[in-house]
Amino acid sequence: MLLKKIRLRTLLILHSVGGVILATFLLLGSLLIFQKANIEDSLLESNIAYARKLAETIDGFLGTAQRELAWSASQIKGLTDLNRLRSETDRLRLHPGFFNSVFVVNREGVIEATSPESLSFVGVKLHSDASRQAIATQKSFITAPFTSAAGNYVVFLSQPLFTADGRYLGFIGGTIYLKKQSMLSDIMSQHFNSRNASVSVVSNDGLIIFSQDPARVGTKMRLNPSLKKQLSSTDSGRFSTKSEGQAFTIGYASLHKTDWNIFIAGASETVRHILVSTAKNALWFLLAIIVLTVAVVTLLAGRIAAPLEKLAGMVQRDGIDASLASVEAWYYEADRLKQAVEEHRQVVADRMSTLSDEAMTDPLTGLCNRRGFTLLAERCANDAGQCVIAIDIDHFKKINDSYGHDAGDSVLVRLAGLLQQACRNGDVVSRFGGEEFILLLPQTHLEDAARMAERIRALVINTTFRHAGAITVSAGVAALADCGGKRDRMLRRADEALYEAKGAGRNTVIIAGTESFRRYDPTA
Repeated sequence: MLLKKIRLRTLLILHSVGGVILATFLLLGSLLIFQKANIEDSLLESNIAYARKLAETIDGFLGTAQRELAWSASQIKGLTDLNRLRSETDRLRLHPGFFNSVFVVNREGVIEATSPESLSFVGVKLHSDASRQAIATQKSFITAPFTSAAGNYVVFLSQPLFTADGRYLGFIGGTIYLKKQSMLSDIMSQHFNSRNASVSVVSNDGLIIFSQDPARVGTKMRLNPSLKKQLSSTDSGRFSTKSEGQAFTIGYASLHKTDWNIFIAGASETVRHILVSTAKNALWFLLAIIVLTVAVVTLLAGRIAAPLEKLAGMVQRDGIDASLASVEAWYYEADRLKQAVEEHRQVVADRMSTLSDEAMTDPLTGLCNRRGFTLLAERCANDAGQCVIAIDIDHFKKINDSYGHDAGDSVLVRLAGLLQQACRNGDVVSRFGGEEFILLLPQTHLEDAARMAERIRALVINTTFRHAGAITVSAGVAALADCGGKRDRMLRRADEALYEAKGAGRNTVIIAGTESFRRYDPTA
């Protein structure tokens, strides 16, 4: 009797299932043998990247808190209006919510106002190192952690107070609790809860600023000299340490506002757990493949390859925008690849948009730079009735030499704001470099442009600039109609008029005619 022959269908099924099972076990074996170190590195790199993100977040928080203090300081012109001081300290504490308490302290170290008032510190003279440092330096700074007069472990941010003529009044400062609830602790808690990782904030000398365990806050972590040097000289990295007989590999990132570092270690997902989880997922996936193989062994390969081939063809033809939706990603990997292509396209578009904005924007003032001006001016190319104003700060070098480049930058930023305030919607306000600004005024007569230049000149004279006090500007005005419709010639004529204004004693507006120049007379 002849032996019963095995059916081809059964052979194909056994061959497919056996091949899948064998390949899966070989893959799992390779993963367990070779991928452990790679997974450890991947987890560590993930921790480092996450530490960088946290460092950026806290840097942003501290920077915003300092800007809020600076704004409040700009609103306080004297220490005699107690209602004004109370109102500003309450607003600063309650509205942004960055600080747990806010103080206004005079130059003698005596508290003039506080929020909350329940602290009852008004009239008390401070003797802490932080207050002495604030008064001595007369600059904004962030202190190292210390125990406040109220007994709280805090960091203190301060901003000096000056009168309009530059006389030092004292400082306004805010405290952020480190052992109690604060916006900083809320930010950190949200982050480490979302990752279930051990997160600490540690200074370069090992002082623990923040920890999931409040009892560790304020204690010292033992750091060897080489690690301290590494923390102070690098923005991010890794190091190994031992605690209670157990070795830890820690990823870290440094803050820029302070000498603090974000330490991330001890993620709950261990390498072994990841390997086991990967193996289990692969086994479940194997069972699904076996079932599908038994049902559609010949059709499956074609259906699996079809969406991948279609995606590859679309990427090669750069036809993603028009036809990506037509891809039938009916299984997990194809769907993930489709999403990845969509996300990559969006990321590229966003990066291109960001690069375009950065390329056209002056980073200091936020105005258009020369390139941005040229692009926006091209949109007005058909407007024959446009004018341009060239503005330059008088004696700007003296401001930098006398008060420093930070004061000069402050003047540039303030002037940029005044120019935007004075201009209309549709006008192009740009900084061409240094202290020179160019205004393009579409659909504007020459006399109207001269009047606007005069308003700007008068507005600048009547504005007090921080550190620099009063400044003046010179302006040159030119019209496209007087320059043969050539924008380059109009810009050159405006620049020539600006130099005429400089030569005429500065603080004036000169109008460029077809062949000559004339001083603008607002009374005419």
